[in-house]
Amino acid sequence: MEFISKISHATDPQKVVEELSEGILGSFDVGFLFISSFNKVSTEEIVMLLQKRIVLRSLIGCSCMGVIGSEIEIEHKPANVLILAKFSEVKLIPFSMRQTDLEVLNDPEDWYNFFEIYPNENPVFIALADPFMFDMNTFLQKMNKVYPHCPTIGGMASGAFQPGENTLILNNKQLEDGLVGVILTGNVFVETVVSQGCRPIGETFIVTKAQENVIYELAGKKFLDVLQDVLHRATARDKLLAQEALFVGIAMDEYRHEFKRGDFLIRGLMGIDRDTGAGAIAEYIRTGQTVQLHVRDANAATEDLQELLSSKQIKLKEKPKGALIFSCNGRGENLFREKNHDIKLIQKYLGPVPAAGFFCAGEIGPVCKTNFLHGFTNSIALFYPKK
Repeated sequence: MEFISKISHATDPQKVVEELSEGILGSFDVGFLFISSFNKVSTEEIVMLLQKRIVLRSLIGCSCMGVIGSEIEIEHKPANVLILAKFSEVKLIPFSMRQTDLEVLNDPEDWYNFFEIYPNENPVFIALADPFMFDMNTFLQKMNKVYPHCPTIGGMASGAFQPGENTLILNNKQLEDGLVGVILTGNVFVETVVSQGCRPIGETFIVTKAQENVIYELAGKKFLDVLQDVLHRATARDKLLAQEALFVGIAMDEYRHEFKRGDFLIRGLMGIDRDTGAGAIAEYIRTGQTVQLHVRDANAATEDLQELLSSKQIKLKEKPKGALIFSCNGRGENLFREKNHDIKLIQKYLGPVPAAGFFCAGEIGPVCKTNFLHGFTNSIALFYPKK
């Protein structure tokens, strides 16, 4: 297994391809290409020229607002990053899907026939999608049922502010909507790191009354009363952060006695009904689940990513061969007030590792083996040979 990452700051398509292909020899199974601040014409030219210079079985990519390389993060400027992968004994299936396809894929057999892969093959899905004209939440809900415990990792293209302006790349095709990606199975192990950038406050509570996305009671008390009690005992810093934004972490396994980072799905608190004392969150919730309030800032996001990366370093005991990084466009220099924050941490704990990614309009990754669409998250795929 071999990964090579290249980055280009050039603005001329010919020069871009020269920099991305410099020193590249031989053929590769797949390339992931992320293009920031280029129009559709120049993107098409880059793709065409790149495939003339490098022998690739598959090329997957998208437009974005910023790219991430092995050592640098470039935001709001023209830049391109390419990571090439060569595998041994790995089955690789590129795919694309439109919203109309998603709407008619219902039975498991429909999905198996569409992807030409079965759950017992333990597939890993890398997916890039348009945020305007593809329902990623529905896609992931269906995938979780049809391919249980099979990770889907990726991000939403962020190169546009309105429908029809993003570009998704699949080999020689450029799409304005839908989803593109690649399926991997065989001699490849993909470990995921999904850092949602939050820190818990207070204690955990059992949901005792809820309907759809509304929590009425926690531990037999009104949601609002529990919230006010937690904030009353919180530090001054946490009270300030809660005024800016407050989040609810939903435990993915309510049967655990203790919870740690990575055990919660983080969702925003959307509003409170003071008449009923209920709170609405950005996720469906049910009675019996365990929740904990969370806050978010640069320090919490740093602490969360550091702890998750450190735990992976201890668990895996070896460096990954390559990494794909899907980071929220709300992170980066705007949040951390420093350049290259996340990639420096990734290299510190897991590197040196060839890496590439982009700043997304939504990040895809599993929490406790169930795939979700996230915000403000860094979703990372780490590649290892199984053998």
